[in-house]
Amino acid sequence: MNTLMPLSRKKNQGICAETKGADSSGAHKRSNGLAQGGSVQVDTSRLVKSTDQDVLRVMVATPLGQYGRGGIDRLTDLIVETINRREDLGVEVRRLVTRGEKRWWPVVFARALIEVGVATRRRDVDLLHIQLAWGGSLYRKLMIAALARYFRVPYVVHLHGGRFDWAKAGRHLARRIEQFFIDSAAIIVLGQCWASHILDRLPSVKDKITILPNTTTLPNGARRDRADGERIQISFLGHVQPAKGVPQLIEALGKISARADWSATIAGNGELDQSRSHAQRLAIADRVDIPGWLGPDETAALLRRTDILVLPSFVENLPMVVIEGFAYGLAVVATPVGAVPEVIDHERNGLLVPVGDVEALAGALHRLLEDRGLRRSLGEAARRDYAERFEISTYITRLVSTWRKAARP
Repeated sequence: MNTLMPLSRKKNQGICAETKGADSSGAHKRSNGLAQGGSVQVDTSRLVKSTDQDVLRVMVATPLGQYGRGGIDRLTDLIVETINRREDLGVEVRRLVTRGEKRWWPVVFARALIEVGVATRRRDVDLLHIQLAWGGSLYRKLMIAALARYFRVPYVVHLHGGRFDWAKAGRHLARRIEQFFIDSAAIIVLGQCWASHILDRLPSVKDKITILPNTTTLPNGARRDRADGERIQISFLGHVQPAKGVPQLIEALGKISARADWSATIAGNGELDQSRSHAQRLAIADRVDIPGWLGPDETAALLRRTDILVLPSFVENLPMVVIEGFAYGLAVVATPVGAVPEVIDHERNGLLVPVGDVEALAGALHRLLEDRGLRRSLGEAARRDYAERFEISTYITRLVSTWRKAARP
């Protein structure tokens, strides 16, 4: 039985409605009643490989590949690494790199299409797992799905990205998107708001939808205790760009610059020079480190010494870094966009501030700097929630169950 992940019952303040152009009217009219497990709508009479065999072979479409710089690739790495260590699951999974670096994406994508064709001809794949976002990702995945239908290979759609601007699509593209979901064997979304976003336009696919929030692994090594008098560490991890609220974060840090008890790191690729200049103009560059992209080991080291994790985004789905912050037991400050309010219960396991509100963000940071007990209580609640709802082994069990139902002839 494909049970749904329990979600917060508090009013979702920002959720999918925060995404510009998204058609989110009535986003909660169908918040209940998703069937527990979905019926496959594609014609499986000519499946290239019967999944009655012991091993289920899955290709997972991912943008950049192993160690890619983005949430989808990081999640894919976790899925592949975990499943490949679990022989008891009876699953073989491999990456299908669909974009690569921007300059070479046509070559990489052409190779991906060839790889799908060859694998199906050789009967080496039972199921395609298609990770989907808006923009170029959509067009590429529509083509992969068309190829899967041609070869009668079932596919699962896994919706990522902070925007899915269905309302902005022209009539022809909208019809193709609808058929893409209708022909899928299963649909995975990261939160109830995204399930509602799809069901508002396609109520017929409700039996296919599974809500499966993102996951991460337990940290290696304990967080270091903060010594008395040592500066409190504030960290941001993500794309350094306006959509992530980085300018507002730097402004908020400027507003608490009179306090001498903090330092900050804004890590990730993006508008690094602009952000450094911004910090210099506010005379906080000596306390705000902007190192660029951090690898896995560097990220783990930063999270181990972090006290407050901040993500003041304008647009999100369900960011991996929030789940990672929970796993590390950090006090998390975020905005109520995408599925974030379904994870952060304001004042219990984190703090939510209005989108773009510099004063509110500065106030939340000041409050956490001032109140060590609040930082500790939020972090402890976040760590408990991670263990109960977002732990990797539970995620993999539910994912594999979804795969097997989707691939079943």
